[in-house]
Amino acid sequence: MKYLFLALSICVFAPVVSAHRLVRLYDVPHGSLMNMIEDGYDIASVDMRSGYVDILLPERDIDQVALLSYDYEVLPREWGELLPENTDNAGYYYSPEENWAFWCSLAENYTDLADTPVTIGQSYENRDIYMIKMTSSIPGDKPPIYFSSLIHAREPGGNSVLIDFAMWLTSNYDGGDTRAAYILDNTTVYFVPIGNPDGYEYNMPNGGYHRKNMNFTLGDGIDLNRNWGYMWGYDNYGSSPYPNDPTYRGDSAFSEPETQVQRDFIEEIEPIAAMNYHSSGQWLIYPYGYEENTYTPDHTTFVEWSAVMTAENGYFAGTCPECLYVVNGDQNDWMYGGNEEQGIMVFTPEVGTSWWGGQNDTTVIEANCADCRPMNIFICMTVPEFVGISGESEIGIEPLLALNSVYPNPVLSTASFRITSSGSSNVNVSIYDTSGRIVHSFGTGEFAGGTSSLTWAIPGEVPAGVYIARISDVAGNCDSRRFTVLR
Repeated sequence: MKYLFLALSICVFAPVVSAHRLVRLYDVPHGSLMNMIEDGYDIASVDMRSGYVDILLPERDIDQVALLSYDYEVLPREWGELLPENTDNAGYYYSPEENWAFWCSLAENYTDLADTPVTIGQSYENRDIYMIKMTSSIPGDKPPIYFSSLIHAREPGGNSVLIDFAMWLTSNYDGGDTRAAYILDNTTVYFVPIGNPDGYEYNMPNGGYHRKNMNFTLGDGIDLNRNWGYMWGYDNYGSSPYPNDPTYRGDSAFSEPETQVQRDFIEEIEPIAAMNYHSSGQWLIYPYGYEENTYTPDHTTFVEWSAVMTAENGYFAGTCPECLYVVNGDQNDWMYGGNEEQGIMVFTPEVGTSWWGGQNDTTVIEANCADCRPMNIFICMTVPEFVGISGESEIGIEPLLALNSVYPNPVLSTASFRITSSGSSNVNVSIYDTSGRIVHSFGTGEFAGGTSSLTWAIPGEVPAGVYIARISDVAGNCDSRRFTVLR
């Protein structure tokens, strides 16, 4: 990915001696996984569908892994650490400096769509935590949508996804995919690309293993995704009270400046939806995470949306206990249930199959971005109408004629349109793109009244984008509905 945007000089570094390796344990029952979490093992990834768990171990302890599972393998070194040649520059991922350069360059090249990065607060070691605001100059009610990554310092895959999505929005706004124009004309998109700048900076010369922030007062940092205020410290499985454990939650909710900064900014902008990116495992996670079999009032909507979001990429969707394990004090649960004014439709995608896999292979990063881009588009296209904000002005609508629904929406291959008329009339039905061009016309035909349906098998040459179905009759009655075509 990086080579698409930045010209990099190649540097050679002295080898870094690795002290840890990722090890994959097979045939691990869920009860054993919970015991490993309670015992403080560093869990990198879980796939209970395939029956394996990836853990990070000191190399000196690998010969003892048979105590956990008789069936295991040591994973490639580049999956779990920054290789010597990538020390200080993150390989094909974006280092802290390259992140800043990218977002500044984006604002410079697309002044009408992207603002210059703005600092929203400082980290434990007084590094800037910044955000980027993106929207078009078209006025209107534009609800905020929130994207974040790298709250865990060793998970750069989500950061690449944010960069990819920002590039997709800007490069398609004036042509290509009409959904980009719809999103920026009807929403305000905020990016917080590095939620843990101290840990990410530390990882550059130190092998890339570090997960937590750099508050080493009691141990080796605080897990920032266990430090949020909703159900903080609910139990010792979903977070740890022990300072050297990977999921140490800190000594109080919001004890860390990094979580305070994001909390305050979220409360300021009041987003209606959010995508908080992590890696790895190819999951799409939604609230609640703090307890098994505990669901939000919007659970049905989460299930329905995630089914569409994962239809093409094969990610497994569910709450954190359904996908991985219980987690308390995390960002998702707080954004949805932190107080009565939250209720944010929030998801955590777990990108790819490793932390640093792809550092020397751009095809891995590009594939991860391709998997996640449709999910980002879907949430930005869907959530405005979910909260009752319509992006289309329908003029001249009379109850005598109605286009009641488009199903499914979004549509992959065939769309159905439900029409209601109070009496017999000649009705014309046409499909338009957002520029007003007719993409398909059913023509004018006699309609006997009552309710009926039309179907459209969408030709392969019709691109992904936003379309409008419109009906009208000779008396001047009309109605329309917007829908999305996915490819």
